[in-house]
Amino acid sequence: MISAQANRGRPLEELIIMANRQYRAQCRAVIHKVPTAWIPLRDSRGRVVNAKVEEKAAVDFLGTYRGRSLAFDAKHCSGERIRWDRLEDHQAQFLEDWTRDGGIGFILVGFGMERFFVVPWTVWREGLLAWKYEGGQASISLKQMAPDWEVRLGNRVALDYLQVVDSLWFSEGGNEIDQKRKRTPQVLPHG
Repeated sequence: MISAQANRGRPLEELIIMANRQYRAQCRAVIHKVPTAWIPLRDSRGRVVNAKVEEKAAVDFLGTYRGRSLAFDAKHCSGERIRWDRLEDHQAQFLEDWTRDGGIGFILVGFGMERFFVVPWTVWREGLLAWKYEGGQASISLKQMAPDWEVRLGNRVALDYLQVVDSLWFSEGGNEIDQKRKRTPQVLPHG
């Protein structure tokens, strides 16, 4: 069913879509919002009264940037913490497979539509696995976000998250996070 829950991240997605249009117009990147497939629910007269998700999208956004493929999900939270399990199992597995094959994967987190962070998949994965299997924290707080993950609101692009992607993956030693935290590629356990 369509609910407020399904639309809570829509303002963040709209901001990202606007940035993606600017990136494309500037010939910097091609990044696309993956549409969600919906099934209309009809009443006895055949009128559409609601809808439900037909198939869950792997992640919210896919694209290419500087010759590399990238995939990411947008997650919004109104408080100062975001739970690791906000990323669903099928999304986590998709990002695991994507990055294993050389793609760039991350979660773009918005705290109250005021502060935004690019959290590399490898970091999210470590937190998720520590929580599930080692009794680690169930969430990450705004205070725990690394300063170099923060997205600055830009002049040329509304939400210039590719600046963070540049610093994390394309600068000298920029692949450092992936190298330090890389585990043997795996199928993420469900549960």
